[in-house]
Amino acid sequence: MGQQWHKAQLAEKLSIRLQTESAICQLLAGATSLDTVCNLVLALAGSEQELSADVWDDGVMVALFFSAYRLLFVKATQQQLSQGEELIISIGGKLGQIVHMTDLLPAHRNQVELMSDLHQKLTNVRLKTRSKYSNMVRVR
Repeated sequence: MGQQWHKAQLAEKLSIRLQTESAICQLLAGATSLDTVCNLVLALAGSEQELSADVWDDGVMVALFFSAYRLLFVKATQQQLSQGEELIISIGGKLGQIVHMTDLLPAHRNQVELMSDLHQKLTNVRLKTRSKYSNMVRVR
């Protein structure tokens, strides 16, 4: 019960931090709320991350998103994601725009850069797949 409570507290801190960013709020026009996305991040990252940290900063946010992002990136290459999972991918790709990179530890900067690179690669793969499928439909 204690770990679930701590996850809920971290999800709330994550939500409070992200709702101040217009670039993130613009992504949330659909049915999935930021609170739902943050709870999903903690559910995905919780098994890998040390959740006992009482200190909250952008480095903790990056580490949590990176853990969730990594799992979802693999899933996204094999199947469709839910709306909440897609939002994690989108937000992870934008973290570099909202955090002060100079304030992060080198490991967290690398995670932000990797999420940004992977987001671009996933976007390119999806565009190629969509284009290929579109061409197949036109040929018929």
